[in-house]
Formats: sequence, C-alpha cells, structure tokens
Amino acid sequence: MDMLDIYLEAIAAHLPRDAAPDIVAELRDTLLSQIEEREDSLGRALTDDERQEVLRAMGHPLAVAARYRTGPQHLIGPELFPYWLFAVKAGLLILGAAYALILLIGLVSSPFDAGRAVVQSVHGLFGAGLTLIGVATLAGAICEHFGLRPGYLDTWRVEDLQILKLADPASWAAQLSADLPIRGLPRLKPQRVWPGSEAMVSLVAGILFVAWWIGVLHIPGMAGFDLKGSKTAVEAAPVWAALYLPILAYALAEIAVDAVGVARPAAIRLRAVLQIPIAVAGIALTVAIFQAGHWFTLVRGGERAAVGGDGSLLDLAALHQLHGIDRDLPSLALGLGVILSWVLVITAIGLGVKIAKSLW
Repeated sequence: MDMLDIYLEAIAAHLPRDAAPDIVAELRDTLLSQIEEREDSLGRALTDDERQEVLRAMGHPLAVAARYRTGPQHLIGPELFPYWLFAVKAGLLILGAAYALILLIGLVSSPFDAGRAVVQSVHGLFGAGLTLIGVATLAGAICEHFGLRPGYLDTWRVEDLQILKLADPASWAAQLSADLPIRGLPRLKPQRVWPGSEAMVSLVAGILFVAWWIGVLHIPGMAGFDLKGSKTAVEAAPVWAALYLPILAYALAEIAVDAVGVARPAAIRLRAVLQIPIAVAGIALTVAIFQAGHWFTLVRGGERAAVGGDGSLLDLAALHQLHGIDRDLPSLALGLGVILSWVLVITAIGLGVKIAKSLW
C-alpha cells in the first residue's frame, strides 16, 4: 500500500463517517500537489524519506482529524476548568482531613501498629484522591461534551461565596490556629467563621460513618482488643442487624441535610425544617437500641460476657463505681454497659435539644 494511502486511512479512521470521503479526497489533492511541486523543484521523484517529510509537515493523523471534528476539543474547557480545579482541591483537602482522623483513630486504638496504620491511611488517601479526580473529570467532560451549563454559573450569590475557602489550605490553617493555638508559634489573626463550617464537619463525619457502616472503611481495633494479654473479640448483638437499614437511612438523611448546609449556608430555616423529622427518627432509633438491652458480646477464649443495659444502670452510683471495676471480662462488660446506657440517654437528650433549636 502506498505511503500516502496509509496516512490518509489513519486520518479517515478518526473522522465522522459521513464527512470522511470528502475530507480525505481534499487532503489527497493537497498532498499530491505538494509532492508534485517539490518533485518539480528537485527535478526528480521524491524518496520515501522525502515523502514522509511532506506528510509530517501536514501533521500527525490524530491532529489533522481533530481539525475537522465538531464539538469540544478538550475534556474540561476554560470556562469549566476553574470549577473543576476548585472541586478537586477542596475534595482533596477534605479527604486529607478525613484520613488524618482515621489515622489518629488507628494510632490510638493500636499504637503498636503505627507503621501499618500510616501505610493504610496513605494508600487509602491515594486511592480516594484518584477516584475523586476521576469523578470530577468525568462530570466536567460530560458537561463539556453535551453543552450542559450548571445554573450556579449564572445564579451564584455573594453570601454563598464563603464556600470557596474550602480549597484554600491557608484558610484551614488559619482556622486551626485560631481554634488550637500552639505555644511558641504566632497566633494567626482569627477569621470570621464560614457559616457552613459546622455542616461541613458534620458532613465529613457522616460520610466516614456510612463508609464504616457499609464495610468500605475498616477501623483497626473495632473488632477486638487485648485484655490482660489475651485477645478479646467483640461480637455485635442482633439489634444492629435488625436496625441496619434504618440506621443507614438515618445517616444518609443527615448527610443530605449537611450537604444543603454546605451548599446553602444561609438557608437556616430550610435546614431546620429538614432536621426536625430526622432528629425525631434519631430519638426513635436510640430508644429502640436502648430497649434491646443487649448491644455487644465480649468473647475471650471460652468465656463470654454480654454488654447491655437498662434503666437500672442510669444511676449516678453506677457511674461512681466505674473506677473500682476489675479488669475481668464480666466487670468490663458491666462497665461498658453503664457507659453506653448513659451515652444513649445523652444522645436522645441532645436530639431533643436539636429539635427545640430547630423549632426556635
């Protein structure tokens, strides 16, 4: 096959089928004319290398075909690129904070596995970061290819622009310095807190909880711990399987409300209206868990001890006795039952306060 035919067929493979014959015919005439002009100037036929120089001057087949292609010639155009870059930067900072929290939990729960916890966190952050960039790029490419234009590009509001600070590491550092001053370091000037910061923290926490609840995220130390040199396993009680879907639905609803708070920090009334039924559902779940009476089982060798509670443990005297509990399995189960009973009660009270605050 002639060199020119190979070149033109490579171009035709990347052209629209209906327009390819006309474009290839036009290119063939142009290239033949250039070859003839050069042969006339040299007074002889061109060698293969000289013919390749003519073809190279026309351009690579992919580049030539792109000149005739309709539609966008890029994944993310200049108009959408700033929004893509913000989403990627903000997402990576949030992921970094989330995996730093996971690493901290891992170091606290298993201090002797610090190396493994660091490696797992870095590996998880790397994979999650690549996924985030891929999803953001795919979304931008779809918008670019189909000419979609999010309404936010034209209807943005000044009061919502504080969210742009999420992509600024300096803003995160300034807020951290204002909240947690470090001795010996200059205290940065406090900045006005972004109205959606509380919702953002809650959103990240909710996403982490859902990831752990559905089994995507594994936290070291949750399935067992060492007690007097022996491995003690923690088995979940049937109540968690029975309430698996309700708890998941509750967490997803919380995430949705927090997302509204991040996207529209000024929509306080809307968030309040949405939070009331969710808080009521949270109280119902808390009551159901409390009434189950059995939450976990501690297993060590052939010994088993149930962790549970009821109204009899909601006594200040029970709290005072915690410091005298032995480290044997039954005593530990009793102590955990007292603590979890109070945690459930305080959680229900907190949800009640949340309802009152939302109504107000």
